[in-house]
Amino acid sequence: MIYRFLPFLLCVAVLLFVSCSDDDDGGSTVTPNYTITIKNVVPISGPIGSLVKITGSNFGTEPAELSITFGSIPVTPISLADDEIVLRVPAELEIGVTAISLQRMTGKQVTIQYTVQDPIVGKWVSEGMDVAQLLSGQEPFIRKVTATFRPDGSYLAVYTDSSDVSRTYTGSYFASDGGAPAPNDRIRQLELVQYASNDTLTFEGIYEVAVNDSNITMKLEIVQTDPAMPPMTPPTPAGGFGSTSGGTIGETNLQRYVKQ
Repeated sequence: MIYRFLPFLLCVAVLLFVSCSDDDDGGSTVTPNYTITIKNVVPISGPIGSLVKITGSNFGTEPAELSITFGSIPVTPISLADDEIVLRVPAELEIGVTAISLQRMTGKQVTIQYTVQDPIVGKWVSEGMDVAQLLSGQEPFIRKVTATFRPDGSYLAVYTDSSDVSRTYTGSYFASDGGAPAPNDRIRQLELVQYASNDTLTFEGIYEVAVNDSNITMKLEIVQTDPAMPPMTPPTPAGGFGSTSGGTIGETNLQRYVKQ
């Protein structure tokens, strides 16, 4: 009798095993969580080329899983960790309020407000061959210029000559769109008001900022206009760099800077 029931018992055991296995497979399915959380953004404003650090959680570690746009421009993180993303402000963005949008895979999209400042904002250094010939080629032989343009419209410039003597100048600046067609459409206009102890000087000129792979550079060409210094006349966005005094002095008034 025992041998007659053995095949039946074996069949029941197999059926129970298959049934349990099927139940286990169905119960172990987990939907991945791709929803990211933002804790902080530093800074919340800056010029093109500057870095933005976003801290939070669940960013993942694979850039391919993230869809990030700065304004309407797709960007790739400079660095990525599950709790931190570092981005660079794209050079194509216009000045003003924009947004950073982030989404990981099928998770919910998160949007952050960001303000793009004028590209001239920041600390810049011009030295050696980058100093304009009009400054470096005559006494007191300027060999280095450090210029800081603040977001509040004030500036500070330190000129160091060949004798290692430094002079500091302060004032305010006003920057505006140049309005020139391509290829000079990224050249902007600049007006500086320099405060002196007994007088105020006004300068007018042009500048352009370029975001490169390894650094951020600026071309600056400017002329004193009040009191005027004939025959020197300021360059124009349409004329481009080298258009000081109608182009008669070439690029001897062109200053090149590297952002610090």
